[in-house]
Amino acid sequence: MHRLWIANAEEALPKDDPHYAHSFATKTMRIFPRFLLCLKPGDCLVLPAEIPDDFAEYIITLLKLPPRHESILRINPASDPYTLPDSILADNNTLSALKAKISSGKWKIEPFIETSGIVRVSDALELNTGLTKPELVWHGIINMLNDKGAFKRLAAALSVPVVPGLEAKSLDELKQAIMDSSLKYKEIMLRKVMYAGGSGNWHGTAEELMPGLDEWYSGGTVLAEPFLDLSSVAGSLAYLDDDDTHFIGIDRQVFKNGGWTGFDYPYPAGKGYDKVKEYTERIAAAIHMAGARGYLNLDWAFDSSSPEDPIVLECNFRSNGFSYVTEFAEKYFGPSWQGMSISCREDIRTDYKYSKDIIRHFSGATIDGRPLIITEPGMKEGAVITAPPFNGGFSAAVFSHDPEFTKIAMEMLMKR
Repeated sequence: MHRLWIANAEEALPKDDPHYAHSFATKTMRIFPRFLLCLKPGDCLVLPAEIPDDFAEYIITLLKLPPRHESILRINPASDPYTLPDSILADNNTLSALKAKISSGKWKIEPFIETSGIVRVSDALELNTGLTKPELVWHGIINMLNDKGAFKRLAAALSVPVVPGLEAKSLDELKQAIMDSSLKYKEIMLRKVMYAGGSGNWHGTAEELMPGLDEWYSGGTVLAEPFLDLSSVAGSLAYLDDDDTHFIGIDRQVFKNGGWTGFDYPYPAGKGYDKVKEYTERIAAAIHMAGARGYLNLDWAFDSSSPEDPIVLECNFRSNGFSYVTEFAEKYFGPSWQGMSISCREDIRTDYKYSKDIIRHFSGATIDGRPLIITEPGMKEGAVITAPPFNGGFSAAVFSHDPEFTKIAMEMLMKR
């Protein structure tokens, strides 16, 4: 079945937050191009941003995709505030092009995140999403899963360990929650429940947080929790289809300046791994029974005082960094990808403006005679540019059955 990928990444970010514009520019402009890595021949990607020609041709070559004009449909976004589904529905030419595209063969919609707008696009195209039933999306099941507070209550009900803390739904409640928390904890973590990638997080002592709270808080619900002394953070991934839940794997997450910036896969085997897998399958089964379908990505904290006992942090029920890299790995390497060592990094600093220049720069580099960069179909290992240069940084992932190759290759990429 062909997939119509709709890159509605902006719908995962709350527009009423004062940091929306910055987050949208820095995060979604890196997200849009990476959807290319998920395509298989016959799929089509709809997005509101131009993908640089050299990056598009690079991924099209690696995955043996049809020419760009058959694989990518770029549309002009409607005026602000816009969503990609709204832009599609407002553009008769786009609707006609999509209807012509899906007129032959079997298709389903694959969005970045399921929303009521995606349901409306699905209705307009008379095309089943193949994911969560529309009535459940309309009634907010996806929003609930991605809401850190609501998910925390769900996890606790399933006897999955969660971080203790308080919920605040107004500025006054938040100030009180910080003061109450300061009686127990030296440092406090604040988490906006609907923000992703660490953009809605802020931590410090009560004395450090209170002076800037009026500017930082922008409405909605915030969790006030103890700031954990982390030994590591893991991410688990599962896919929920109509028939069952499918556990995919666990990674070790990497952070820079408080935000997610990549991962290393797999997470080391041991009691911690086994518990994360058990809890993930428990949560996935409950969510599957409730009717949600698609990628389930869970974040787990390991406190230094108990490094084998995971605590669930949040749920990302949408496309995510772990899923798009594994989508590519499965398409390029086949089923053997799960036995690989993978390292992924966002925002690797570079002075180059184009993907082709980065590829050219590393094209002669080798590790024990093995090429660093993957440049054509069928290579056994190497690095792939996963997002083109933007604002002085690009993204890449390294794949190999040799963990040492993966480690050295990523170090080489990150040296400017």
